[in-house]
Amino acid sequence: MTTSPRLVAGTLLVAVPAVFMAGFTGLQMSFGYPEVLRRPAGEVLTQFAAGGMDLHIYWYAMFAAALALIAAAISTGLLYWERDRLVAGLSIGFGVLAGLVQGLGLLRWVILIPGLAAHYVAPGTTELQQAMDVAIFDFANQFLGAGVGEHVGYLFTAIWTALVSALLVRDHKILAVAGLVIAAGVAFGVLEAFGVGLAGAVVAIAFSLWAVWALLVGIQVLRGDRKTARVVAQSA
Repeated sequence: MTTSPRLVAGTLLVAVPAVFMAGFTGLQMSFGYPEVLRRPAGEVLTQFAAGGMDLHIYWYAMFAAALALIAAAISTGLLYWERDRLVAGLSIGFGVLAGLVQGLGLLRWVILIPGLAAHYVAPGTTELQQAMDVAIFDFANQFLGAGVGEHVGYLFTAIWTALVSALLVRDHKILAVAGLVIAAGVAFGVLEAFGVGLAGAVVAIAFSLWAVWALLVGIQVLRGDRKTARVVAQSA
């Protein structure tokens, strides 16, 4: 029995936002995310070290969701390939890039930060060593976080969302229009690097809405798969 491309795409589109929101909500409740990222590095490292295994799991869930976005983007693009090969191809490309850069940005919380936090709060760590930990954290947070994961990640995610919305416009106009609005909100987050203070709040809301939107798109795709299965069963 072969697996339907629609089933694969729909399942991934449901799974990605579900895992993302699980990790995001856990981090909000236990780590004060994303506001915690604007605090002094020493405070963040100390709070991370006190977070325990749950905090590691929440960050890994965010990381896994970013990587799963790659598969979701590929399967969704292939699903709509015959509808518009140019738009579908571009959606695959930008979706893969979005997942890669977000995953790279989040990887620091899975691999680098746990070791830095443990060393920062260790009893024998000197002030000089703590200063080095802070310097490494600040560099990783600025380059991998604000630069790669957020700035570039916002841009590619917004473009992917807009392209998928363009593919949906024929069958699901409301979802398509909502996707374009949400894409604009996510893209607005890029302006945070230029000193636009409102950008951080806007993109936080936009990403929450994006997760709901992706979940609804996945459900619609799966519903289409069930309709197809019923038609096949009735004609058999």
